[in-house]
Amino acid sequence: QDIHKTLENKISDFHEKEDTILYASCFDANAGIFEALLEPEDAILSDALNHASIIDGIRLAKAQKKVYKHMDMTDLETKLKDTQARLKLIVTDGVFSMDGDIAPLKEICDLADKYNAMVLIDECHATGFIGKTGRGTAELLGVEDKIDFINSTLGKALGGASGGYTTGKKEA
Repeated sequence: QDIHKTLENKISDFHEKEDTILYASCFDANAGIFEALLEPEDAILSDALNHASIIDGIRLAKAQKKVYKHMDMTDLETKLKDTQARLKLIVTDGVFSMDGDIAPLKEICDLADKYNAMVLIDECHATGFIGKTGRGTAELLGVEDKIDFINSTLGKALGGASGGYTTGKKEA
């Protein structure tokens, strides 16, 4: 258990977040976070082209589910305005795996601030090689302090090992 806590602490430090939980894969992180974090009176707002593992995880949640057009901030804002929920969570890939699009995180975070929403990004296609120190799209776009949760993998750029994680606020 100590070795796992050490790794969790190192990941938290790397992403400059408060806490981390390890999973067998990022697929498992995406499968676990929404159901654990959200209640029926909450809402998830998901980009239409999010990775299949995000979509699978969202399906497990009891929260309201809204899908906004791919990287369309006007559509996201409309859905944020129209959604009545205790807690709103905007979910996006940082880098979309099929086309390599980079999510407009500054605009997403501005809308999250405006409508009192949280932001979760999946950084599986960004961790280790996007951003000045490899911390991903939030680092690249200068919004690291505005991202509430990051799901990512220990594979790909971090050496191809098995494992995934969620990092973010300790209170969650």
